[in-house]
Amino acid sequence: MEEMTPSPAPPRRERAVAAPAAFRVVLVGRPNVGKSALFNRLLGNRRALVHDRPGMTRDFLEENAETSRGLVYRLVDTGGLDIDAAEGFAALTSDRAFLAVADADLLLFVLDGAAGLLPEDERIARRLRLLGKPVVVCWNKLDTREAQQREPEASALGFDTVIGVSALHGAGADDLDEVLEKAIPPDLARPGEIVPIPVAIVGRPNVGKSSLVNALSGKDRMMVSEVPGTTRDPVDVILAQGDRHFLLVDTAGIRRKGKTTDAAEILSVVGARKSIKRSRVAIVVFDAFEGITAQDQTIAGYAEEEGRAILLVANKWDLISGDEGRKKNLLEDVRRRFDFLRKAPFLPVSAKTGSGVNRILKEAAHLAERFATRIPTGELNRVIKKATERQQPKGKSGRDLSIRYAVQIGSSPPRIQLFADRAEPLHFSYERYLQNRLRDVWSLDGVPIKLQIRSGR
Repeated sequence: MEEMTPSPAPPRRERAVAAPAAFRVVLVGRPNVGKSALFNRLLGNRRALVHDRPGMTRDFLEENAETSRGLVYRLVDTGGLDIDAAEGFAALTSDRAFLAVADADLLLFVLDGAAGLLPEDERIARRLRLLGKPVVVCWNKLDTREAQQREPEASALGFDTVIGVSALHGAGADDLDEVLEKAIPPDLARPGEIVPIPVAIVGRPNVGKSSLVNALSGKDRMMVSEVPGTTRDPVDVILAQGDRHFLLVDTAGIRRKGKTTDAAEILSVVGARKSIKRSRVAIVVFDAFEGITAQDQTIAGYAEEEGRAILLVANKWDLISGDEGRKKNLLEDVRRRFDFLRKAPFLPVSAKTGSGVNRILKEAAHLAERFATRIPTGELNRVIKKATERQQPKGKSGRDLSIRYAVQIGSSPPRIQLFADRAEPLHFSYERYLQNRLRDVWSLDGVPIKLQIRSGR
């Protein structure tokens, strides 16, 4: 091989982000009053799903937001409060909303000004007043004539601060910003920076993704229900393990395309696909009791297409732990049905009992390190030379190729430029052979390796 000296691209670095702000501002109110729209308005982006249907937000979403003078606070969007709900999603959503309210430093009580003050609003107000926390009433939908005419009704709740707003069009945003700046203590408004490893948790509905996030975080952070489709928004959770930080994204369950006809669910699946794209590691969760399905393979394929490092996790392992034959069959099934995943590591776990859960973030951290691997040029060429001498390179057409030199041109994932006698892509079988040789030498199981061919002498 003749030596050449192209300049490799610098390694990709994860983006530093602000640590979660200490001062917590929580949006509360009954369903469909515009909490998520106001959440998006204060953040300046469309982070939360917004839909006319009540109950779109189920888990509470949280993200750092910033006032016009640069004071940072933690903004939390909750599902609708339904005081009367006794069961189902409404009751679960209300319970989770009150968990968020309990940790709040300031509550933004959002009312639907177009509908006017309702008995449900008054019952929620009484519940909030018992907490003794500062409350700002946001009389929403002020862009409508009905809300403008009924605005005096907001004062009937007895809270000191009432602001008329339009979450969709921005009216009242300056007044709300001023209230927030007065409420945030300066010593809590400057969080430090961290560099988390972005990890997407993906899988079919009801395989236990949210239960795993709760088990990893050590608290009831995510809503968990036996009903498929509980999680809708991708929910970010920042966790620390030792000196490492992880940005876990719990995503909506991804159904087969033919099964996804509901508009809200389609938005959720789109969000899950986007979460894979912005991750470094994709944790593909499947149900150990049900076994591997074609949809599990499809979801793993999405992560493969995006070039993410992949960790396979079989949840609910406790349900088959006493059946040696079933465990053996599942392990064989993992190797056979996920053979396209570059020997991705596999962990059997139980979110319910906690078994194996402590290994997940450790393995994700190892994958993230391998994902960013930089291979010295000399060593790379020695391995490529030995591999090509053992087996003649073949192009896509089946004709022989002569590979003269190799250099890594990028990482995250590793990208290798091969210089050959002509610019013909490798035959898929030879490409896999070469990738496996590199994977064996540099322990890159579960990590994609991109090979590009370029003509060069």
